[in-house]
Amino acid sequence: MSAPRYTLVRGQFYVLYPDLPRNGPEPDGDTVSFLPDDDDVVRRLRRFSRVPADRRHLGTYAVRFESIDALETHFAGHHQELGLARAARDHMLASLGFGAVEFSATNPNKVASAEHHPVPGYLLANGIESNGRVLALVYPGEPDLGVADGHRVFVDTPLLDASVNAGIVRAGLAYGELYSTMPLVLIHRMRELVREARAASAGIWPAETVTTTTPALPAGVDDLSTMVMFPKLYRRLVAYFTTGATDLAGFDAWVRADPVQRDDRALLPTGESGHLHDLYEVTPAGVRLTYAPEDVVFDTDPVAVG
Repeated sequence: MSAPRYTLVRGQFYVLYPDLPRNGPEPDGDTVSFLPDDDDVVRRLRRFSRVPADRRHLGTYAVRFESIDALETHFAGHHQELGLARAARDHMLASLGFGAVEFSATNPNKVASAEHHPVPGYLLANGIESNGRVLALVYPGEPDLGVADGHRVFVDTPLLDASVNAGIVRAGLAYGELYSTMPLVLIHRMRELVREARAASAGIWPAETVTTTTPALPAGVDDLSTMVMFPKLYRRLVAYFTTGATDLAGFDAWVRADPVQRDDRALLPTGESGHLHDLYEVTPAGVRLTYAPEDVVFDTDPVAVG
């Protein structure tokens, strides 16, 4: 058996700040705020890109759900298809036990109230990713793992299956976004869960706009707001169109021009090393996937120099 890669972090999940109700976190389908019982446990987690954990109000940290990518409810002032993006968010909130959650009438991404708040739970944390968020498998309630807070845990497939991460994928409400920091056996299991949900036409899959057989031809950010596509690709397209572009003619060159922030390194299904630009192609008919996203394994951002 390989050495345990994950660390148990006990604490509470937050979706609002009682003392700053208008400035609270904005949960979505793959991100939530977490207050650890012991802050030192988070500070000792390994840093994949040398970026320290970003400690926020009340001592909370943003948690990025490992290995999944849900549709964006809000990104740079924009969003993907909102019904399905919010369905992923609501599934996450229900899975963690927040009960009835109301959102602000003036800012629909801010939580106005939650029936239960904060709620207890725990992370099986893999480390700190390049944006300072805790990369983790997420669980509600109290752990029954036989180890103390801050100790290492070996995650097998049943333990992965019990995570909220896996539950969102089973509901068909997230893509697989797999990184080389995840153990290979768990990568294989997440792929299985994504494929099963797609085969069952669950959640997002019947509405998917950009696939390996179907291209889409957006001409601007507004066109993207009703589309269902791999969110990593969506985020690149939003940033590209924000430059003033009005078609896809320059998109591929724009992606390749920045191998750190845009053109992520990846292991392709062929076994070859590649980049994000290998995941799609741009033709006169539009942008189309060349591989299913879950079949690609991305590298973490390069380690900062100096």
